Amino acid sequence: MSSALHIHLADRHSTYRCAGAEHTLPVGSATLAALLTADPPPPEDLTNAIGLLADHLEDVVREVPASGAAEEILIHGPGLATLVAVEVGAPTPLPYTLDRPTAEEVFRTLATEPSAARRLNPGLPAEEVHSVLGVSCAVVALLRRLDHTELTVVAVAEAGN
Repeated sequence: MSSALHIHLADRHSTYRCAGAEHTLPVGSATLAALLTADPPPPEDLTNAIGLLADHLEDVVREVPASGAAEEILIHGPGLATLVAVEVGAPTPLPYTLDRPTAEEVFRTLATEPSAARRLNPGLPAEEVHSVLGVSCAVVALLRRLDHTELTVVAVAEAGN
């Protein structure tokens, strides 16, 4: 039986569950997006947003020890389906596995575009033009800090938490 780290990425918090242990962090996608006020955000603001979640992930590794050895990451929450839609170019059924190079490329594309250009991305609703930056920062932080090659975006019903 494979171990999975289940993540609920909410706007203002995120919850991590694996092997019966659970930990909630006071950082979510909207928390990260709020740090990105310039259009487009400068590299240092993006680094700080990614670093904020990465630093908090130390607590997850300590409080949910199996998370460090999890064979897969399953994640759900607001904006994740949009991130997948931007990658694919259209709304896409979940689950969808996003590998690290692709997540990094989507992040670079979104983060370097001013909002006027970003809103032209197929699959990106106008109301999520800014919030998708926080989601993208969170995904990149998770893959980097947990040193995983991919994660799977799942629908809430499939998330198991």
